[in-house]
Amino acid sequence: MNPSKTINALAVATTLAAVCGLYWFLHPRPPAIDRQLHIALGELLATEALKLAPPGARIIVIARDPLPFQVPASAAQLDGFLRTLKRSGQRVATFHRIQLDPLRQVAVPPGDFFELIRRAGDGDVIVSFLGPPVLDAGQLAKLGSQRPKILAVCTGALPARVDLRAIFGQRLLSGVVISRADAPAHAVSGNGARAFEQVFKWITPGDLTELPPFAGARS
Repeated sequence: MNPSKTINALAVATTLAAVCGLYWFLHPRPPAIDRQLHIALGELLATEALKLAPPGARIIVIARDPLPFQVPASAAQLDGFLRTLKRSGQRVATFHRIQLDPLRQVAVPPGDFFELIRRAGDGDVIVSFLGPPVLDAGQLAKLGSQRPKILAVCTGALPARVDLRAIFGQRLLSGVVISRADAPAHAVSGNGARAFEQVFKWITPGDLTELPPFAGARS
């Protein structure tokens, strides 16, 4: 081969490699998730919501908007939830989707949560995949005795940032999913229910001693 052609080919190959490397640096692929684990989380929430919802009650869901940022774990949780509801013949009455940056803290705007609670009936069930309601004294006063059942996903560091004991005490939570402090690095794969037991805990008002310490209590 002509030496100049060889040099040109090497230059093109080097340029392509640099462009590919830059693309993967700017658009990293998220780590793979155990989809069955997160489906099991959604299934548990649906099962608990169905237990709490009397005939004619509505199930209201707060979930992450899949646009513009897709979060595979959130999508799997919602899939498990919706499939379980469908098998029971139930459906979601209202979806409240919130756009969130995946790098920001998960939270539902207090005003949004307040309005959903205010408009809900006493028998309705609100399922939040984005944490619990964190309301101020004024919002609580306006609610009065209005208390639908509320289930929430509070995994990761969320229980340290939010006083879940206080929210249970305000009768604004019926159950939460939290992460286990002693979760293994790799849970059982291929078995969603067993993996869930290793990674998460289901907490109800009778289990508050199992909640991790609230960081604000130490300040």
